[in-house]
Amino acid sequence: MITLIRHIVLLVALLLSACNPDNRPIDEQPEQPTAPRLTSIVCATERYTITAGGSIEVTFTVEEADAQFDYDCTSESCDVALCYANQTTTATELDIIEIRADDNGQGRYHAKIADNTTATEYDVEVSIAITTADGVVSSNAIHISLSSVEPTGSITAVALRKSSNPGLSEDVIFDYDAATMTFSTYVDDYISERVFIPEFTSEGVDRIEVNGRTIDKAGTPIDLSRDVTAIAYVGESAICYTLHFECFTTIPVLHINTPGRVSINSRDKWVEGATLRLDGMGHFDDIETTTISIRGRGNSTWGYPKRPYTIRFDQKCEVMGMPKHKRWVLLANYMDRTLLRNRVAHFLADKTSLQWTPRCEYVELILNGLHLGQYLLTEQVRVDNDRIDITEMTAADNAGEAITGGYLLELDFHFDNQWQWHSSHNIPFAVKYPDEEDLTTEQFNWIKGHINDVEAVLYGSNYTDRDSGYESYIDTQSFVDYWLIYELCVNHELANPGSVYLTKDRNGKLTAGPIWDFDWGTFSFQASPAAQSRLFMTHAWWYGRLFSDDSFKALASERWQVLRPQFIEVFDFIDREREYIRRSWSVNFDFWDITTNTNGDERLDFDAAVDRMKEVIQKRIDIIDRELQW
Repeated sequence: MITLIRHIVLLVALLLSACNPDNRPIDEQPEQPTAPRLTSIVCATERYTITAGGSIEVTFTVEEADAQFDYDCTSESCDVALCYANQTTTATELDIIEIRADDNGQGRYHAKIADNTTATEYDVEVSIAITTADGVVSSNAIHISLSSVEPTGSITAVALRKSSNPGLSEDVIFDYDAATMTFSTYVDDYISERVFIPEFTSEGVDRIEVNGRTIDKAGTPIDLSRDVTAIAYVGESAICYTLHFECFTTIPVLHINTPGRVSINSRDKWVEGATLRLDGMGHFDDIETTTISIRGRGNSTWGYPKRPYTIRFDQKCEVMGMPKHKRWVLLANYMDRTLLRNRVAHFLADKTSLQWTPRCEYVELILNGLHLGQYLLTEQVRVDNDRIDITEMTAADNAGEAITGGYLLELDFHFDNQWQWHSSHNIPFAVKYPDEEDLTTEQFNWIKGHINDVEAVLYGSNYTDRDSGYESYIDTQSFVDYWLIYELCVNHELANPGSVYLTKDRNGKLTAGPIWDFDWGTFSFQASPAAQSRLFMTHAWWYGRLFSDDSFKALASERWQVLRPQFIEVFDFIDREREYIRRSWSVNFDFWDITTNTNGDERLDFDAAVDRMKEVIQKRIDIIDRELQW
């Protein structure tokens, strides 16, 4: 018994020691640091004048400076609100539309506040209120007035003089929009360092402040990489103006340099030790110079003058607001006169129930100092938590439940993969995940056998049985939604098939998606004249058999009715994208002359090509409306 007690005492001592690595008495352990508490909010200026439909910038400082709170106004959980002074009621005349932390930190923030009324006059006293775990902390009161009476002082002109800004080729004069109180300008040249000394002309203004710094007569450098607010102080009032500077094509610029400017001539061999830098051009966060590897990519597209590329970061990297990953693709869109096809297809697919659609953003590519035009920086089709989120397999997953997934399959008529086969119905399948160097023979044989089992059921006599037929093997809604995208976008690749993807998760069904490769023949009847009058992909691949089942046809009609209102949003999306890339489009086609006749719009100007795309989509909507009546 004594021995047992000694063992217990020893065990307790060991446990206490493990939890107390400093071997100090528990009551002498140092206290764990607590998170800084928000105790006060102070607005730097107490009176502002706002214009109808305009905005102002209010600078405020919090104590303690390192106190944490959610100031993302796009988030439903944002902790910051604008309330009437000494009340908890939200101010109805005004909205906080953006809050950003000051570059210099020290607890300073800038809130962009916009008028949201149709009023001609108001004068309200409000405060900035932040909700914390300990309650609500409110700032001092600030007066914001909307008045039809013109202010007695104003900024009348803004200019960038070449004498003060030697990087400019000539003086730059800003235009003024009184409705939005915005001074804006555009410069053709690409200027990577957009820090300038502006010249302000004003009348009746006591002082001008930008980013909390007073502009002195000698000139104060201002970073115009993003819109900034210039505040003109007139007596007790603060009048806010926006300064907007654009250059080049206005879209982000991606700089890639290879060691010794070596050429990228292979789709298989990586060029190691290259560097990448992203200039977000005010739309996205910059990426400072980092090391990458780069190689070519594509099948037929690799043979075009404007080549596509794959890039690989050394470490996972967030790019242009897209989740972190190592692998990315630069799509050249060489044959696409609109430069919108892939982007629009991805927009439409993202409206469906498909598990994941690759995100993408436009960039100007400067490779080894040479501008190559516009590219679409796109997430590569890869298995990952933020991409194709299926079970990641190991080489040990060769039996039982483990061998059932996850797999990424591609249907590819090129038949140029290491692990591939033709199914019993002559469909070209390839395993894309696990990666070719990781896939085991047992796994390959299992998924090959599984596909043959699915086909045996699908083409069997009891294939429509709800319990033992094809529905026990495939996710029918994903197959319907996937098919609808190909019909709507006029993509015949479903019938080839090429760049057609499926996933099979552990113990799960075969699921269609993601979509890929929508620049060839899409949004046009050039390559698919049958699409001018009817559904044209109902006999592609397995779909001929699926559409012989009334249940599948009914689901197609049902899904179309659900998705159609969301698909209609594509027309506004196209118009927004058209304006966003207008300058980029012009520069791109100064470099590249399309030598193919794939889409039938190769000789059209930008607006005519885009309008034609919209007409094709509308016609396909009308056809699908009619045809899915069955």
